[in-house]
Amino acid sequence: MTTVRPRHSLVKKITRQNLTVLLVSMLLSFVLIATVLWLTARERQGSAAELAAVQLARNVSAMLVFNDPVEANRELALLANQRELTAIALYNTQAQLFASLTELPAPAWQQHNQAPLTERSYRGLEIEIKTPVLVKGKIEGVLYVRESLHQLMNWFIQGIVIMSALMALIYLLAARLLVKLQKKALLPLVELSALAERVAKERNFALRAPVVDNDEIGSLTQGFNELLKRAEIWQSELSDQLEQQAQRGDQLEHLALYDSLTGLPNRHYFGQLLHQMVTDSLKSGQKSALLFIDLDNFKYVNDNFGHDAGDEVLVQVSQRIQAAIRADDYLCRLGGDEFALLLPRQVTVEQTSQLCQRLLAQISQPLWVRNQQMPVGLSIGVALCPQHSDEVSTLLQLADEAMYRAKRAGKNGYQIYQAD
Repeated sequence: MTTVRPRHSLVKKITRQNLTVLLVSMLLSFVLIATVLWLTARERQGSAAELAAVQLARNVSAMLVFNDPVEANRELALLANQRELTAIALYNTQAQLFASLTELPAPAWQQHNQAPLTERSYRGLEIEIKTPVLVKGKIEGVLYVRESLHQLMNWFIQGIVIMSALMALIYLLAARLLVKLQKKALLPLVELSALAERVAKERNFALRAPVVDNDEIGSLTQGFNELLKRAEIWQSELSDQLEQQAQRGDQLEHLALYDSLTGLPNRHYFGQLLHQMVTDSLKSGQKSALLFIDLDNFKYVNDNFGHDAGDEVLVQVSQRIQAAIRADDYLCRLGGDEFALLLPRQVTVEQTSQLCQRLLAQISQPLWVRNQQMPVGLSIGVALCPQHSDEVSTLLQLADEAMYRAKRAGKNGYQIYQAD
């Protein structure tokens, strides 16, 4: 038998792709984090500068009123010493410069009946703030402040350099770990390729595989194909036997898991579905619901119209319920006239109530069997997971209790479990 040597390694190919995805993801994350950090830092400094400008406007208001530019200049200098300002100026209501450390262009503004709000804008690496100077609600002037962001940018660049070094170190460590894990994860596939050649020599005809690529899997499938060529005489008979066994197994599985009358999952399968629903609900943190449904007046139907009519009622009821629920909800028949409905996807109390009302409306429509209207209804009990319980046995007990409360309340209704 001729063995096909792979032209490239599947292990190396997948490892290379994963490393590329890891690098791109880390770069995108780095850019996003850096952008958010810069915008946040700039906004915080802008807010601090605006607060300082507003406070300064309050401090110099009296100086404008009493025409004291010397004291006003002292206040401006005090703020300039505290913050990294590139320009600061105070104008009176005639747009005349009253006090400044660095003169700014004359302001283009007009008197308003109401005081304007403080304005803040960003120009490159500068923050520009314009705030009115108010005295008893009346505008006495305008304060202009420009603050530099160069020091913040220097700190930001230093942080970016440190973060880049950390990201590079993390990538190197993650890459080394990924390579080791990748080789370990794909090792069984490489070993299976060698096993295929041994199985072909031993004429084990139970295994099959299509040719996918000219790599380790290709070597594996080549061994299977050689085996199939030697086993052509027995292949048809063996395939037929396996198919018959599979069909019998499917039939037995269906009988074990589904109700023969309605085709719905039976009590045994319901237990598995309920356990899975509770597990998924706890893992995802989403609410799910269990509905116990009992058919009202079913004994009356059997006694007065016969068991065949009762069976037809069960089939029609199950069909009507299925027509009212979502595709990923599970309706199960527990036996007799008892059904259970599982709502594994995110639900609320309101949605569950609406569903119950929909089910009652469906069954309240005339149900005819052999030209006779069947006097049936539904009693529904509801328990929510994990709101009412996160244990399967307790959830069953609470839904059953709620269903009997619905019956005691007059039948043909629903009850959502409530603790006494």
